[in-house]
This record gives sequence, structure tokens and C-alpha cells, in this order.
Amino acid sequence: MADLDHRTVPLAPLDPYRWLEDADTPRTRAWLAEQRRRLDVRPQRSDEPAWAALLDRVEREAPDRTPTPPAEAGGVLFRHERGPDGDLLTVRHPDGTRRTPTEGVLGRGDRIAGWQPAPHGGFVAVQLHRDGAENGGLHLLPTRPGGQPHHLPDAAPYATLAFVGEALVYTAGTRTEHALVARHPVDGPARRLALPVSGPVRLTLHGGPGGNLLLRTRPQPSGPVRWWVTRWTGRTVPHWQPLDLDGRRVTAFDLNETVCFLAADELLALDLDGLARGAAGRPAVVAPPAAGAPTGGPVTALRVLGPGRTPALALLRRLGTTHRLDVHRPDAHRPDGERDGLPDGAPGPVSDGGPDGVPDGAPAAATALHWPARLRLGATPYDRDGRVGGSVWLLADDPRYGTWTRSLDGTGPVEPPEHRAALRTLTAVGRDGTPVPVTVCDPGPQDHGRAAPTLLTVYGGFGIPLEPSWDPAMEAWLRAGGRIAWVHARGGGELGPAWAAAGRGPGKNTTVDDFRAAAAMLVERGEAPAGGLGALAASNGALVVAAALTREPGLLSAAVCAAPLTDLARYQVGGLGRLWTEEYGDPADPGTLRALLDYSPYHRVVPGTEYPAVLFATGANDARVPPWHAWKLCAALGQAGTGAAPVLLDHHDSGGHQGRPAAAGRELAVRSLALLGAGTGLRPPAGPSVPPPRPQS
Repeated sequence: MADLDHRTVPLAPLDPYRWLEDADTPRTRAWLAEQRRRLDVRPQRSDEPAWAALLDRVEREAPDRTPTPPAEAGGVLFRHERGPDGDLLTVRHPDGTRRTPTEGVLGRGDRIAGWQPAPHGGFVAVQLHRDGAENGGLHLLPTRPGGQPHHLPDAAPYATLAFVGEALVYTAGTRTEHALVARHPVDGPARRLALPVSGPVRLTLHGGPGGNLLLRTRPQPSGPVRWWVTRWTGRTVPHWQPLDLDGRRVTAFDLNETVCFLAADELLALDLDGLARGAAGRPAVVAPPAAGAPTGGPVTALRVLGPGRTPALALLRRLGTTHRLDVHRPDAHRPDGERDGLPDGAPGPVSDGGPDGVPDGAPAAATALHWPARLRLGATPYDRDGRVGGSVWLLADDPRYGTWTRSLDGTGPVEPPEHRAALRTLTAVGRDGTPVPVTVCDPGPQDHGRAAPTLLTVYGGFGIPLEPSWDPAMEAWLRAGGRIAWVHARGGGELGPAWAAAGRGPGKNTTVDDFRAAAAMLVERGEAPAGGLGALAASNGALVVAAALTREPGLLSAAVCAAPLTDLARYQVGGLGRLWTEEYGDPADPGTLRALLDYSPYHRVVPGTEYPAVLFATGANDARVPPWHAWKLCAALGQAGTGAAPVLLDHHDSGGHQGRPAAAGRELAVRSLALLGAGTGLRPPAGPSVPPPRPQS
């Protein structure tokens, strides 16, 4: 089939389906009703009962569907669980009693978007997303009998918060413009706290024991990131002191009652006691990039393990497409003599005791776990006395066998489950000769190198890494005998800031080329048969897939695109598009518009072309990407295509950018599997499949 790379799109492109941008007109409503009718008579429905049965078995047999890591506070263990019927949050008290704080608050259409327990464990702050909308507001839910729940409606979407004694401090406002609000006690009246910067600002707040608060500010719509710290009593006006980071980019942080640790190129430590006495906010270097036993990779998460000035630290690093969890001991770096002017007991710089700056016999760091898929650390733990605890929970994903959790106390390595997916890394070559890594998961150990229908996924934007993770639909694909490939295209955060920058602005064309190169490589190597490639992606990843299938229609046999941008000439209209100029460029600039039109899927549809089967998924409550992006491309492909492959739209009134309520999400998963399976030749098993051994948490 023709490669449409070289087709030129005029700078004043036609927009025949502009009318679909207004969802409330009779013409648009009639078009949506016709798309629903076409969806109801889709040809793939015959396979859907078997896919539904397989997906049901996967969900029933998954013992630990934990979307976020557990956490401990005040001796209470908190767990977020997600099952076929939705989300819930459970707590286990030291005496073994269990409660479900979200009972009566969480509806069937709700999802837990974020949660954080109070250090004493007496209640938990929960943010809910209802019907796919990314709502603001916080629910303060008691964990013990007799407590009363409270609702704070002014909390911002994805609010960050901190507990200071009996006070709660949180970010209020919109998604992008924040105020800092305190309630003392937590259910008392709200009052705004003074900020160290003026004007519209986006805030990230983190708290530690002893009233220590760490604040990140970024003026809106753009401006430099700055960091501030204060020790606050909960009643006075906070005295924010700036941190002098010499331009370093902080990637992770945590604090206890005396020290704030920050990860940049080096590991930094700030003496909070000294700062409270008036010292300058200049952190000391605890460890340079090459210090310690294992090295390399940016720190993406950091947790303090215990109180005091030299606690152990859990450091999660990204090593390309994999992760490594280290336990670092700053006391191993403490010199015996001059402290460079730091107060006695404050974390010091690296010593010269050993060849790598580590005192003899005292390793600065030890590796606790290597893991090739998504790996996350839980919230800072607190013991029954309100001090930072000595262990933290981790959550690991296995695309084949599910998720598993462990508690890390820093005394030894973490033992992963006996059964785990054997992920492989292949290398595609981009159009400019750049190696592009592709992580592959085989259906089973016996399928290594055997051709199998292959499902590709990609993101490639905003510096966000694409990580292999567990999803019931993905496991169903593997159980049916399919292969999965994660394409780590430029624009993502897998390989550092330069990799992300290479897929930004005009480089987004490169992201699309990386995806196409990966797809071609899988067929050339015999990993996928001819005609056996499908793709499933969302948001920016769905843009990449849509761009690939309009530029090279024969590349894929089927695709599912959820919440894609498709009209790059008008991406700033509606949703959050006005905030994405740095990622995509400004279409008001002629040169930038030319680059956008080079890959804008809506503008690259050619009449008389045979396109693959496509399912677009949208939600009425998507506040990021307006649904009309997918509608316009769906209409254009449906009008232009000459083949028998269906072009379908699955629009849901209760869906959002992050998905749909549980039952509706499951229906979409079944439709997606059926369309992808029919296009690539993968059929679900006729009878019960043998369940894989599951990891034990």
C-alpha cells in the first residue's frame, strides 16, 4: 500500500468537518447517533463473547489489583484496590481489624484519583474522579469508628497536601492556577496562606514531621521553577526561604524532621534545623553522581527510611527502559574532620576515605531490586509515634502475571516473585539512524522468536516514560497467544531530557517515524506475521498511532485510538491545548504550522485510500482533549476509505481522559480486543485458559 509521507498539505488546509466541534447542534447529534448505530452492528461482535469470557477470567484470577502502592501511617496499613466493580480503599489496624473508609462515599462511577493518609493514621484524604471527569475536591475520611467524614470542595484537581499537627494545608483552585489553603483543625474554616511569589502560579506541596514544608512554584502560563522551604507551626504566617540549587533540576525529594533530601545530578541534603536558625538555604552534596556501589540513571523517586540526620534512603532510578531500586546510606559518606562549615551532625559532603569517596567497609549504596517494568514507591511511612518509619512499600507491575507489593526496610534485597514475564528489548532504527528501544513481552517462554499477532503501544510525548505495566486487557491478549511491544519513541522520558526534547515541536515527526520503524522491525525480524500488527494507544500516543496510519496506511491492520489529538492546526482550541505550545509548537507561526501539518492525522487523509480498521474512543467529560478531534478524523476516514475495514467511534457520556467507569471501561476493552484480534488474526481461546501463576504480595 502507498506510503503517503510525501504528500504536501497546504498551509490553509481544508476543514470539512469543523461543524463537529459543536457537540450540541442537531447535525452533530445526528452524526453521533449514526456512529452509535454503526458501533452496534460492528462485524467483530461474533468474537466479543469469547473475549469477554477471557477478560472475566483474567479479572477473577488476579489476586492483587493494586493501582497505587500501599502506605503505612500511625501503625495503620492503607491499600488502594481496583476490581471489576470499581475502586475501594481499605485499612488494617494494628489489632488486625479492617475497615473500608470509602464505603458510602465512592460510587460505582467513581475512581480514586489520589489519596494520602494523615501521619497518625486517623483519617485519609481522598480525591475522587466521577464519571470520567477530573474533579477537584478532597474527602477527609476517618479510619476509626465514630469519626465524621468531611468534604473540602475548593481543593484543586490532583491537589497536593501536607499535615502540620492538627492543620491540613493543600493546593486549592483550578488545574493550573493554585492557592495555598490551610484548615486548622482539618475540618475548620479555610484560610489562604501567603505565597513567596505573586501572580498565577502552579504549586506542588510536600510535608514532613515537625512542621517542615517543601514548596515548588511555577508561574503560569510559563516561568522558572523555584523551590522554597519553611518550618511552620500551623498558626503563624509561613516564612518561605528559597533554596539555592545552582540551576539543578530536582527529580525527586523527601524529608524527615531534620533533613530534606533532594535528587538532582547529585544527591543533596538540606539541614532543616540550621535553616530554621537562619542559615542559607543551600543544600550540601551528600553524594555525587558516581558515588556508591551501583551508579547511573536519574532518581525518579526518593523515600527517607527513618528519623535522624543520617537515615537510609530508598532511591528509585530509571536505567533507560528498566528500573533499579537502591538503598543509600548518607552516613557512609560522612568525613571525620572538616565539615565545610556545616553544623555538627548535619549531612556532610563526600569523604576521601575510599577510592570512590566511600569510607572503607561502608558501602554507600546497595541494590535492592532490578525490574524491567513499572516500579513505584509508596508514600513516606510514619510509625505510631508520628516519626518517619523505617520501611516503605513498593508496587511492581508484571505485564504477564499481575502486580505485586513488598515492604522495603533497607536491610537486604527485595525478592521478586518466582514467576515473572521474560521481557526482551529489541532495537529499531529510526529514519535518521538513531537506535529506538522496543520492549517485547512474549505470550509465553516457548514463544520466543515465534511470529505472533503483535499489539504495539506508544506514548512519545511530554517527557513521560512509557513503562510496561499490567492491564487485564493486555494480559488477555497475551493469554490468547498475542505479543505486546512497547515502543520507546523520542518525546518520552525513557532515555532522559535529550530524548524527550528530540520528540518535541518539529521533532514530533520523528516520534511518528520511530513508531513506524519499530513496527517495520517487528515484521522484518519475524516477531509479527505480515498483516499481524495492531496498535492501542491513548492521548499523545493515540496521536502518534493516528499519524502513522494516515501516513502509511498499510503499516497496521487495526488500531484503537483513545482520546487522540488529530487536528494539529487547531489543537489549542478547547481542553488544555493552550498549555501545550512547548510540546507541539504554535500554529500561528507559519513554519511551525508546516511542521504540524506534516503529521496532523486529520489533514493527511487521502480519498480513495484503503485504511485499516480503527476504533476511536472518546468521553464527554474529557477536560484535556476535546472529543471532536477523534470525531473529525473518524468522519474523514469513513468518507475517504475504500476498503471493508470498519472505522468506528465509541463515545461515552461518562468517560474522560483517564478512562470510564468500571463496567463501561470493561465493555470498551472487549470491543477493542475484538477489533484488534479480527484485524491481526488473533482469536480468543474457545475454552477456559490455564491461569498463570500469580505473584504473592
